[in-house]
Amino acid sequence: MSAFREAPLPDGTPGPTSMRRILAAVCLAASLPAYYRAFEFAAAAGWIVFIPGLALEVGSLLLMFFTTWGDVAEIAKAWKGAT
Repeated sequence: MSAFREAPLPDGTPGPTSMRRILAAVCLAASLPAYYRAFEFAAAAGWIVFIPGLALEVGSLLLMFFTTWGDVAEIAKAWKGAT
């Protein structure tokens, strides 16, 4: 199973490619150079230079949360049906 695909379809074929998961990976990858560049200017500008990296990380977390929300809903539905 690819990390960038949704759940498999009922007929067993791989699910569609998830744009949310791809964007989450891009945001996470882009936050590292943003933090690296921020350290160069942190002494002169203060903590405000870390906002772009933080924004990319928050965006990544939000995208990952919304990617897994369907899975969480299915688990909750199965748990309610099991009790």
